[in-house]
Amino acid sequence: MYRARLSLAFAALVALVCIQAAFVYWGANRVNDYAQHSRLASDIQSELLDLSANKQRLRVWAMQRLMDTDAQPEQRQRLVAAMYASAANLDDLVQRDLALWTELVRREGVSMPAEVPQLVGVTELLRDNIQAVEARLAQLVPLEQGADFPALWAELTQVFDMARGRDLRELINGAIAHQRAAVPVARAATERGLDALRAQAIGMALITLAVAVVLALHLKRRLQRPLDRLLEGTQALQAGALEHRVATGSNDEFDRVAQHFNAMAAELQQHRARADAARRGLEDAVQARTQELSAAHDTLQRLDQRRRQLFADLGHELRTPATSIRGEAEIALRGGDKPAEEYRQTLARIVGGVDQLTRVIHDLLLIAKAEADQLVMHPTPVDLQALLGDAAEQGAALGATLGVQVRLLHGPEGSGSGKSAQPADRGSVVLADADRLRQALVIVLDNAVRYSAQGTTVHIGLQQAAGENGADGSDAIEVVVRDEGIGIDADELPRVFERFVRGRRARAHRADGTGIGLSIAQAIVQAHQGRITIDSAPQQGTVVRIALPRVACAAPAAPQAAGARSGALA
Repeated sequence: MYRARLSLAFAALVALVCIQAAFVYWGANRVNDYAQHSRLASDIQSELLDLSANKQRLRVWAMQRLMDTDAQPEQRQRLVAAMYASAANLDDLVQRDLALWTELVRREGVSMPAEVPQLVGVTELLRDNIQAVEARLAQLVPLEQGADFPALWAELTQVFDMARGRDLRELINGAIAHQRAAVPVARAATERGLDALRAQAIGMALITLAVAVVLALHLKRRLQRPLDRLLEGTQALQAGALEHRVATGSNDEFDRVAQHFNAMAAELQQHRARADAARRGLEDAVQARTQELSAAHDTLQRLDQRRRQLFADLGHELRTPATSIRGEAEIALRGGDKPAEEYRQTLARIVGGVDQLTRVIHDLLLIAKAEADQLVMHPTPVDLQALLGDAAEQGAALGATLGVQVRLLHGPEGSGSGKSAQPADRGSVVLADADRLRQALVIVLDNAVRYSAQGTTVHIGLQQAAGENGADGSDAIEVVVRDEGIGIDADELPRVFERFVRGRRARAHRADGTGIGLSIAQAIVQAHQGRITIDSAPQQGTVVRIALPRVACAAPAAPQAAGARSGALA
């Protein structure tokens, strides 16, 4: 089986790689031991030389002290501390060198040099000698007139050079000489170890390469013939010869592949026959479907004509009562026998509402006649906080009949903190057509009120649009309308701004409505370079956000009379 041969080949290569890694690891450990021995010998020699040099400096200091010249105690303490440090380092290095030689003796069977354990004893003598030197020098005073200098100097020399009856100078000089001789020997051993490691690595690499080449040639020869047969079969299928079959009989993995390939070719041949029959049936079905689509097109044209007629009827039906209301309001205003000034203001608001209602009718007619809204805007600086107050009053009037409260949130950024509203010249001024923008706000409030349960509250307020800017890149302010109503299903949210679309919950809650209010509000907001978005969840309420670009303006347009507040509701 080809799979078994391939597994054996990989196993052989892995085994060779493991053997090579073992040789390299063993050789690297040997080289590392030799290199460590070389470093230790060099460090020991350096510490011995430093110790001897510092002791010689102490001799000079002692001479200067006896002669009462410039011999500072601080210099003596510094030299003694340096000798203690050298002795401690030397003790650590000697212990590590002894442990390394012990490991070499155990692993390779070499003999340990006699100087290695002797050097351990030297380090112990050094500590005693340094203590004796420190104690004697601390008692040293300048020579008096007529003192015996040779005898005193001989005593000092005895303290410097002898410890436990042994000559330290001879021991240290011998140790330095041994380390000087050991350094090149250790370096030579390291070089030999590196050469041996290099030779082993090259030899194992060559062996692995040779085995890999032999296995590759063998597998290639075993692989070439079945691959050629499969390639010939794929080329035949590509050319459309579905009757071609790959030869079998090798009883290996490729033979099973060839059998599956032949089964696939037979199945494709059957599929082709069925596809030809299905294509002929599809051509007949397409012809029949074309006729059905033509009939459906005629039906859609009739529906579109009905939609246009609907808008025309709405315009006609709304214009007549609006004109009548306007006439009655104007007569009431002209009447001299009306004593109540408040009543006159109420009639003024009615006239303004009628004007706005007429403009809404024009918008409805425009929607019915064109693919997109073409609203004529008359932008002026408008205090958005004041405009929200007008819209909230109209929304409250709508909610009063349905048992729904409309609450205007005050405070900076519409936080509802109970503080006074943010001044117009400090961030709530937008460049807008006040009537059109009020119309959009009232449409949103009307929807929030109409689709809220009795006893709930609709909130409206301002806030800074987080991460939002106007279309021209300016800072944006956001109107937020939040209700506690029936909500909108998630699958219907993407279509809320489409004309004539009303959701399942909206139709179940109220049978009236044409489904064009939000499309009009979107057109108005977009005409102001703004953006309107809706977030909602079933039975959890709906949040409408209208982001508008903020402008710097010290004198916003004064709010219109209350009669102009009445927006068209859709």
